[in-house]
Amino acid sequence: MATIATISSSPSVPSRTDAVLDYVTKRLISHGHTVTPIVLRDLPAEPLLRGQADDPAISAAASVLENADAVVVTTPVYKAAYSGLLKVFLDLLPQYALKGKTVLPLATGGTPAHVLVIDYALRPVLTSLGAGAIGQGWFVLSSQVQLYDGGGLLLDPVASVPLYQVTEAFLATVEGEQPVESAPVQLAAVEAVRARPEDPEAAPLLADLVVEYSTRYGRTNENTQLTEVPPSDFHAERGGAFVLLRHGGQTVAGGAIRRYDDETAEVKRMWTSHLHRRQGLGRRVLAELEAAAVDLGYRRLYLTTGPRQPEAAGLYLSVGFEPQFDTEVDPESIGPLPFRKDLPVALKVAS
Repeated sequence: MATIATISSSPSVPSRTDAVLDYVTKRLISHGHTVTPIVLRDLPAEPLLRGQADDPAISAAASVLENADAVVVTTPVYKAAYSGLLKVFLDLLPQYALKGKTVLPLATGGTPAHVLVIDYALRPVLTSLGAGAIGQGWFVLSSQVQLYDGGGLLLDPVASVPLYQVTEAFLATVEGEQPVESAPVQLAAVEAVRARPEDPEAAPLLADLVVEYSTRYGRTNENTQLTEVPPSDFHAERGGAFVLLRHGGQTVAGGAIRRYDDETAEVKRMWTSHLHRRQGLGRRVLAELEAAAVDLGYRRLYLTTGPRQPEAAGLYLSVGFEPQFDTEVDPESIGPLPFRKDLPVALKVAS
């Protein structure tokens, strides 16, 4: 596994730039890599501005870069330029401080007018420092980043999908692999398979759910770490089912049910790959889980989704789940949002 240094150059807290970096960091860690952060605003200001590279804190930060296999550089954009903090830090580094390293540049800003900052301002500097491979990078509009009090981040899909793609491409380079193509799936070629959470094919689903939940809710608990339910609850002998959708040898979506009561199955672990969302896979997973529930003798489905998962709530409403809460109230004031759905009579007869 690689050691990856991350550079935060935002001077403010809280910071949308740092929130984006936190999301990317979770993805790096989910691949098993070690991440070492460099937070430039925490470095001593006077040595930084006076160019005192031998200051212990600055020297330690430079050593982190020297020992890293790859680097993620993030910056807010001010006055059409990358952060001044980043500028003074990079100026202190040896000429080839990034020699041979894979680098992922990311930026945030308030207007699309600054979208080219990465390519025309930051990339030349990274090249001059000897970076071996510089990823495509991505510019995230501030309006696409919603921060919550107490932590947590919700990214607009317009930002989250390309950010996922550039991060995966960066990871593929670091790991010496080819990036996964994001071509639309052919629904007729998607295969539904029954599996167990312990199966290797389920790993992408479970790892991505941990990243998504911990990013959106900004804290670590049994729900964000998927430990609130024993994996055995999804085994058929316990009245459960674990369904994966496979396409081209890859797991692209999935979900599970477990026994809630004698007549009710609870839906859990709903997931669709970032590369394949809005293509009908979520509906297919729910249809497969519905059929599995009928096979197991259940008469209804129940589920809860978090207040910061509007896509999931929209999906459940679209396929006939009935909300068990006031839809006119701010979801943040409710907490987990419960839904239920009676299984279709026709499907019961067909089974």
